[in-house]
Amino acid sequence: MTESNARRTTFSFAPPVDDAAAWGIELNDFANRLMQGFPGTETWPLGSQAPHPQEGLGFDMPLGGGAHMEGLVHTPYPKVGAVMALDTTADEAAVLARWLRDHYAPTPDLVHFTSERALELGITAYGRIPATGDLYEISRVLQEHIDTVEA
Repeated sequence: MTESNARRTTFSFAPPVDDAAAWGIELNDFANRLMQGFPGTETWPLGSQAPHPQEGLGFDMPLGGGAHMEGLVHTPYPKVGAVMALDTTADEAAVLARWLRDHYAPTPDLVHFTSERALELGITAYGRIPATGDLYEISRVLQEHIDTVEA
């Protein structure tokens, strides 16, 4: 799916900052829908790993070809949260971003993103996943973000 030398980062996907509850995210619903969308996905409550145990969910989802992606969902407030793709390439994260856009968010223009590296550098502006387009287009946007942040 991805080149072995592709740069990896943790991506965070969330609704727009000014409409943080737009997804209406609830952990059980998210877990069930993710497992339906990606058969073979495993989910688990984060327990003591989350700031408040009821607020976190871990997941391991298959990407095809034997590859998997680990992720986290954090909901610090009711119906407000973010979904993280941990240590992934742009190609891998694009799979989750497309699913969020096409099957989870109420409308396709409500999926925004940032990366761990951007936040480390103090870059607080979020990018937006294209409301239309295929995996290639989403991956291109995520890779441009990585390239810009790493420049």
